[in-house]
Amino acid sequence: MAVIVCLVGMHLRRSLDGIKFWSRRMGISRIYLLYGRDEGEGRVFAYMSRRNAEDMKRALEVFEPELLEVDFMDYGDVFKKIYPILSSARQRGEDVLIDVSSTTDIAESACLTLAMMFSNVRVYYVPSAEPAWYVEGEPGEERFERWFSRARNVGGKEPVEMELPGYRLEPKTRREWMMWEREKRILTALLKLGGEASSISDVIRALGHSKVTSALRNSFGKAVARLEAKGLVETRRIRKRKVVKLTRFGKIMAEAVAEAGG
Repeated sequence: MAVIVCLVGMHLRRSLDGIKFWSRRMGISRIYLLYGRDEGEGRVFAYMSRRNAEDMKRALEVFEPELLEVDFMDYGDVFKKIYPILSSARQRGEDVLIDVSSTTDIAESACLTLAMMFSNVRVYYVPSAEPAWYVEGEPGEERFERWFSRARNVGGKEPVEMELPGYRLEPKTRREWMMWEREKRILTALLKLGGEASSISDVIRALGHSKVTSALRNSFGKAVARLEAKGLVETRRIRKRKVVKLTRFGKIMAEAVAEAGG
């Protein structure tokens, strides 16, 4: 069984054609339709995205799609919204297909990063059967409605999977999984501490250890070093203490892990 995550933009038919293509080749257990948040300069895109997502939900009602609002101009928001979906699917042993046919470059880059972290995830796009058009008019104007009706109903060709390296960043062995579980706990602990701990001992205490032993400091020190190598934390020495701080991506990852429940 497979899970479909569709980042819905201005194209209706192409996204539907892609889902129909995959439904003929594998069983689909869940469909998530992500639509744009109506904010700032992206309001026209968000308007088209929301309308198309609502129409897709009706067209795909047999699958009971779930609508999720997201800011397609915010890398972190996209990452945090999709990560729990991928994590849950992996636990259930399901594949995930992400449709980036009609989204922003920022959202697409977040999806590609996520795909590099999970071996069960593939990314695809549906090429347009016809050339695209520039947006004409504003929502509410007759000229816009004519253009939107035409543009959203252009059909799609056969979906094309985006080529990704076979190697994924997720753990491979049982020991690596155990280490990653500890690393995730450190990330969420740092998040609760405001993103920074004045020492590794503070991290250990934040995780519920009342007594900080040399063995614990050594073990957690190695875990912090692995997180630093992954670009999720940065450290600096202040006298005898090692300050540990979430990087920008580390904060996004920690928030995603927390939202996914660990």
